[in-house]
Amino acid sequence: MAANQDGITAPPPENRKRVHRMIEATIPAPLLRAASKLLPAGVKRAVNAAIGSGGFALIEAGLARRSERRHAAGRVAISKADLERDLAAAGLPDGAVVFVHSSLSRLGYIEGGAATVLAALENAVVARGGTLAMPAFTMTGTMYETLKSGPEFDVRETPTGMGMIAETLRRDKRSRRSIHPTHSVVALGARADWLVANHHHSPFPFDADSPLGRVLEADGYIMGLGTDLGPVTFYHVLEDLCGDSFPFPVYTPDSPVVREVTGWDGGRLKVAVMAHSSLVSADRIDKPSGTGVRNYITRYLERDGGLRWITVGDGKAWVIRAADMFTCLECLMVKGITIYRDPDNAAKADREFLANEKDSFGAGTRSSAPHGTQSGKRRAAPA
Repeated sequence: MAANQDGITAPPPENRKRVHRMIEATIPAPLLRAASKLLPAGVKRAVNAAIGSGGFALIEAGLARRSERRHAAGRVAISKADLERDLAAAGLPDGAVVFVHSSLSRLGYIEGGAATVLAALENAVVARGGTLAMPAFTMTGTMYETLKSGPEFDVRETPTGMGMIAETLRRDKRSRRSIHPTHSVVALGARADWLVANHHHSPFPFDADSPLGRVLEADGYIMGLGTDLGPVTFYHVLEDLCGDSFPFPVYTPDSPVVREVTGWDGGRLKVAVMAHSSLVSADRIDKPSGTGVRNYITRYLERDGGLRWITVGDGKAWVIRAADMFTCLECLMVKGITIYRDPDNAAKADREFLANEKDSFGAGTRSSAPHGTQSGKRRAAPA
């Protein structure tokens, strides 16, 4: 944790992320989008600096203590053995490569906190010859804003903003982390080095050589602990592998954005990154306005993709084979449905889905496009 110029310890990115979420919950989305578009870069940097101040650190520390007391009050502690028993119901095979999204607070009161959850995951995956991977993303604001004016990225030290379970894995000296200024991935296990090795070599953050592209190549699994099917980064693999066959551009016109980062040897290197357009992403599946398409895709994956739900601790978890998820997303794309689809059409889509509940969509029988191929040309989206 770094100190600011006044010597006050600033909060790590995961706490700043919480402040951003508090702001997003308080200020209407259209107003936030307008401010993001119109405010000068210097003003936005000043706002981010204020969020990173010691005052916010004290507020966040108080929120964390209050959250811990609330979760502990009147609840039976969940042990590592309980979690291991729950995770066994996921049916993961030996040697599996598993990418996990997580929310510690939604699993109940875990005895030992994030370290206990991570230990249970390690026994369920790594101890059986597999590889555990988690997002170690470091965005403050949008992807584009982070690349243009966000904090420096040091693969050895920059904390993740993806919660304490992922941060605990990042801090593990045995883990390996990909070099990427916004979407780094941390991994532990037999194929960890291979999974993260080439992330910084391609401007497309989710292509065949990215960690998530390699989860697909390894016939791996995507899992969510205490999360729904909104914030699932694997969706973006389809965009990068399809290239110009994806229905519309998702990256900004000035992409790739070149950002200087610090690598594992302490040296500086330049990484070119295609940045998602904030306008295209405004009503995406992980946004509040994306509830309709999120519910639609969730039911589709349950029915045709083999998505399964299990109980982990006091929360819900889901797991799906990456290849099955990819094929379902391809089939939906052919039908004109993507994670960016206009939410105004969601109600109509829900009615159509329910009306055709007994029909087969074909996902699972349809042959997927080669996962290793992609178009070298990209259309640009509005920034």
